[in-house]
Amino acid sequence: MILALDRYSYADTETEGLLTVGDHVLPTIERPWIAAASLGGKPFNSCVPDGIYALEPYVRERTGESVYRLINHELGVYGSQSSMASKPGRYDILIHTANFVHQVVGCIAPGMDRKILKNNSTGGFERAVAGSQEAMRILKSVLDPL
Repeated sequence: MILALDRYSYADTETEGLLTVGDHVLPTIERPWIAAASLGGKPFNSCVPDGIYALEPYVRERTGESVYRLINHELGVYGSQSSMASKPGRYDILIHTANFVHQVVGCIAPGMDRKILKNNSTGGFERAVAGSQEAMRILKSVLDPL
């Protein structure tokens, strides 16, 4: 299975793209690109670099949510901190549910639609993806069919 993430907007506040999964095209939101001294972008602050990634199922410890983890050692993106050894880069880059860019810490949030939504944390209106839980259900149904 090939998933394609095409980004079309690298703004100062977010990176927007489209994730193609089977017959589905899902809008995404990520943090803006922030370069780092090592590969992979700035850990916990940047979107991942463009490239081809392996995906592995992963369960988030703090929420119990089933998500996917991206891996590409050549781009400095590792599954876990222990798999990095002493290599430069970053780890635990996930595709998971979220609506706003502040809800992803270097990860990718898929949605069903792109909108301007009110962020109750700040009271302001922000670019966001809506329907993130439904988008994750679609992703899981394509990647992990019963």
